[in-house]
Amino acid sequence: MLAYGMDLGTSSVLLYRQGKGIVLREPSVVAVRRRSGQVVSVGQQAHDLLGRTPEDLLAVRPVRGGVITDCEITGVMARVLLKKAGCGGMLRPNLLICVPPLVSELEERAVIDAGIQAGAARVCLMEQPVAAAVGAGVDPNSPKGTLVVDIGGGTTDIALISMGAVVCAASVRTAGDSCDSAVQALLREQHDLHIGLPTAERIKCEIGGVLPRGEQCSMVVRGRRVSDGLPACVTVEADELIPALRGQTEDILAAICGLIETAPPELVGDLTETGLVLAGGGARLFGIDRYLSEQLGLETHIPEEPETCVVQGTSRLLGGLRRMHDGTLNLARRRQGIV
Repeated sequence: MLAYGMDLGTSSVLLYRQGKGIVLREPSVVAVRRRSGQVVSVGQQAHDLLGRTPEDLLAVRPVRGGVITDCEITGVMARVLLKKAGCGGMLRPNLLICVPPLVSELEERAVIDAGIQAGAARVCLMEQPVAAAVGAGVDPNSPKGTLVVDIGGGTTDIALISMGAVVCAASVRTAGDSCDSAVQALLREQHDLHIGLPTAERIKCEIGGVLPRGEQCSMVVRGRRVSDGLPACVTVEADELIPALRGQTEDILAAICGLIETAPPELVGDLTETGLVLAGGGARLFGIDRYLSEQLGLETHIPEEPETCVVQGTSRLLGGLRRMHDGTLNLARRRQGIV
């Protein structure tokens, strides 16, 4: 039976096909017609329209903060992306979708409905932090506690895992999207320049960071001058971005500290040995690993491809989906071993 693992994120959708590896990585954006709601394009084609759509089109993200906000559009998006990945026609795969650790049953049902609409024969769910830990090479069945911080597009999910399950978790809305907004606000205040979020994301990825780089780094940015509305071009230095992005990182740090304070002391003690695993695209923000390590006194580990940790972690379960129950089921909460 064909099986796929899906990381349905705010910023992107990744698909892992059993026996083939990652077969698709596309932005989770859908372009729809304003009046009829007809879906025009999905994925990268729709992402390219962000901030550039004509009046009759609207580029939307149907997943916000790790939660599905429009089940119908999400189902269409998942169906199109599954077809792109080679699943179509009469072939109905089993689908394992990763969800945030604090997702409600109603939100779980929305994810399952989206998977069924996409053409899956069966849909099962798995907690993202457990999948991220597996994808990062951590043994999820170890009794020692491991702290996983998954910095996605809409949320940062923080979880302490042990024995293949989440012991305690927290989630904050500070993540990649809020960092983009912080860069956007900074350029408006300091350079009188209004830019779109795609440009802010590019600035963040190319020269953004929470610690000094040790060398001069700048970027030419074009946008609209706030004062008179005319086109403008400015040069932004990397060091200018540090206060804004560090402020976002401090919110994540506060959430991590709050979780540690409420966690079982035995598992917290394990963290001096196991450290902290950073996953998600936000883990690539320059200096964030060193900053968190310095503030927490823990060793921080970043996998080679932190964006793919979650979907890579699903590969360990795809072979056993036949034996698992249908419906609203969060696998990690059953406290059963992954392997």
